[in-house]
Amino acid sequence: MKQTEQILSTEWRIWLLAGASILLFAGLGARLLDLQVWRHGYYEAVADSQRRRAAELAPDRGAIYVSESRGAGDEELFPVATNQQAWIAYAVPRDMDNPEELADEIAPALIAFRERQQDRTNTILAETGQLRGVVEEEEEQESEEEEENPEETPSPEEVLRDQLFNKFNRHTDPFEPLLRPYEVLDDELHAFFDEKEFTGIVLEEQQVRIYPERTLLSHVLGYVGQQEEGYVGRYGVEGYFEPELAGSLGFFSVERDTTGRFIGVGQRVFDPAQDGNDVVLTINRVVQSFIEEELKAGVEKFAAERGSVIVMNPQTGAILGMATYPTFDPNQYYAINDARVQLNPTVSEIFEPGSILKPVVMAAAVAEGLVEPNTTMVDNGPVRVAEYTIDTFDGKHHGVQTMTQLLEQSNNIGMVWLGQQLGAETMFDYFRRFGLGEKTGVELEGETPTTLPPPSAWNITTVAPTSFGQGIAVTPLQALNSVNVLANGGKLLQPRIVDRIVSSDGTEQVSAPTEVRQVIEPHTAEQLSAMMVSVLENGVATLARVPGYYLAGKTGTAQVPDERGRYSPDRKIISFVGFGPLEDPQFSILVKLDNPAGLSFASGTAAPMFRNIAEKLLHYYQIPPSYDENVRQPVFTVGDFSPG
Repeated sequence: MKQTEQILSTEWRIWLLAGASILLFAGLGARLLDLQVWRHGYYEAVADSQRRRAAELAPDRGAIYVSESRGAGDEELFPVATNQQAWIAYAVPRDMDNPEELADEIAPALIAFRERQQDRTNTILAETGQLRGVVEEEEEQESEEEEENPEETPSPEEVLRDQLFNKFNRHTDPFEPLLRPYEVLDDELHAFFDEKEFTGIVLEEQQVRIYPERTLLSHVLGYVGQQEEGYVGRYGVEGYFEPELAGSLGFFSVERDTTGRFIGVGQRVFDPAQDGNDVVLTINRVVQSFIEEELKAGVEKFAAERGSVIVMNPQTGAILGMATYPTFDPNQYYAINDARVQLNPTVSEIFEPGSILKPVVMAAAVAEGLVEPNTTMVDNGPVRVAEYTIDTFDGKHHGVQTMTQLLEQSNNIGMVWLGQQLGAETMFDYFRRFGLGEKTGVELEGETPTTLPPPSAWNITTVAPTSFGQGIAVTPLQALNSVNVLANGGKLLQPRIVDRIVSSDGTEQVSAPTEVRQVIEPHTAEQLSAMMVSVLENGVATLARVPGYYLAGKTGTAQVPDERGRYSPDRKIISFVGFGPLEDPQFSILVKLDNPAGLSFASGTAAPMFRNIAEKLLHYYQIPPSYDENVRQPVFTVGDFSPG
């Protein structure tokens, strides 16, 4: 019996051992199958990564330049957007020995850094005009909040210390940011980290975008900011030309041995990064500087909410200067109190132009043969259109008026009469010919499309106000470009702000003037130009005159629709457009002021701003005078400059 039990026990052990062996070999087989078949690609990649070092190669972002050229052959370029190296810092919690002690030591330095950053932000807000009229309100709000919250709260340093400790106390975490995404170390904080050499704090150098001229041209340039996909261009030229400026990533890969040394005969892959293209703008640095100075002075003098100026060459469509105030500093693009300050309203916002559109309507009537500069109509007082009463801006009436006098006095009643002669379809057609209601195609991100309702949607109450610039909305650039048609012999040119693009290999893509269409005959354009000169010489815009020069211009004062679509009694937009000199126009200017204080009219606000800018342009470009200002000037008449 015992012998039988012993035999059974031995057999049981053999079967148990055999089963275990089978299971062991099955497991080894499955593991080999996993390693060699199912996960072959993974482990091959791991082995390859241990043997091979690879990295993406970042390109240099292209620079943006402006010039100080007065003409062909004297160009000198200045960078307004370029790159430099800066330092960032981040934490590696898994490498830290004492997170609490490290948080205690770093918190005061970061607090001091943030205070310096806030001081810089406050300085920028003040310098860029963003604090006008809001400082007192903020101080009152802060004092009210202090009264409502008398309880003691933790100090900023205590709050930051706790936040840092929570970040650092993650023992397996390989990365935690110390700064906001858009921040880099200043000299003081970099010196602090460099001296202390904290374990678990890494300093890393990276390329950042800088704007050497600070606020100069900020609305044209835009900025490079942090997005989910990395640093990308936003607004303006930076946004419009993002792919061209950014370039393309390269790739580098090389084999190494077990000690990490490169294998001389190993396989190498090198695909160089493609640096971004440089962009040279049509902007003239001198012109841009003095229009920004004049604009800032005008906005502050007339207590306007905002203002814009555009200067163009009407013969080529080149934009020589473009400015808006309040402005911002693209080096610290986050130093703003309202995100809308980064928008370029000269291309991204529409407004009802008012009387600066009257020369376009007059040009349509002259081109159609309905009137001549000396054609007359009678202004006997306010006119009734449906349920609306339309009057002159000053309530004065002058009886028999020529078409030239209608522009000189900016007479709404005469323009209503003219609009009725044209009719909806003809007026609509000429607006489209002059480029209103369509994008200009300028190379700036964010250009707003404008629409003109079809003539079938017009009625008598549409034609009347549209004839003097109300009820139609355009961008400031569209408005100036339509007036350029009168300055250049009747051609609509595409506005351009880029002179050329230079690739990293030195090849150039030059931007040439582009004619969109011939809008009116040269004869008609010359007649309208002379009529606009008469506005300055004999009309309401005498404060826009520059002695010795015949300049053309037109004032504009327009009401602003409110949220309900009604015109606000308290808000207005003041503007002035003009060009010169009459004999050979070399520049055109638009000045726009949003809601200046008091009972302001363009004749006393935007007109003298135009004069100041025109004087500087005439001097800078060394344009000879139209007549000797020391000799008594004869009375100007349109016929003196009519063709033939």
